[in-house]
Amino acid sequence: MKTVIQILISAVIGFIVATLMLNNFTLDLFKYADAIVVIILFIIVILLGVSFKIYWQVKKLHNTEADGDEEDEVDLLIYKKFADHSFFIHSSIVLSVLVLCTTLITSQSVYLTIIAIVTMILSYLFTIYMTNLIRLIYPERNIPNISDSKYEEKILEIADEGEKHVMFIGFYKSYNLMNVALFIAIVLSTLYSVTTNHSQLFSIIVMSFVLIIVNGKYCFSVRNK
Repeated sequence: MKTVIQILISAVIGFIVATLMLNNFTLDLFKYADAIVVIILFIIVILLGVSFKIYWQVKKLHNTEADGDEEDEVDLLIYKKFADHSFFIHSSIVLSVLVLCTTLITSQSVYLTIIAIVTMILSYLFTIYMTNLIRLIYPERNIPNISDSKYEEKILEIADEGEKHVMFIGFYKSYNLMNVALFIAIVLSTLYSVTTNHSQLFSIIVMSFVLIIVNGKYCFSVRNK
């Protein structure tokens, strides 16, 4: 998974750096909307393709007969592959929304908009397969349906203490990362507004409120326990 992520990040950074160099370090994203949409669609196809491959690998591992230490190794491999599977699918959903928003804002070809909607539907269908996959792996657990309004609470209820500890560490790290990422996004949006005269004030206000709401939710949740 690390290799795929490194390739994707390198491609995005390379595109941004090359574009900045060709334009004397000024960036008008509207001019490159078509290229951005095509690149993101290509990335979505890769993510869904890798997810599909991992899906079958997990099913194959689940049907593998193993005993003792070998069984533990198989279980650990299934756990890691399922985490990769989940990451790729959630990333494809976010990128599908990004592509659809970009095509609507820049009024691009209706065909690209249709493709963006199709990728979003495909990504959502993959989340259903993901839920079915975890039910297949852990048939003894009462895994809730993804459409259940209390899905997150029920997932925590069926997790044992060790799993909860791992999940809480992951949630806390994500929370801290989101704070830093949103702060950097606000700074970059401000710099973009100043250098290009394309105001990002609305996005800056929205990101600031999101930052305040998320931090407030965390602080009051901890205080009231």
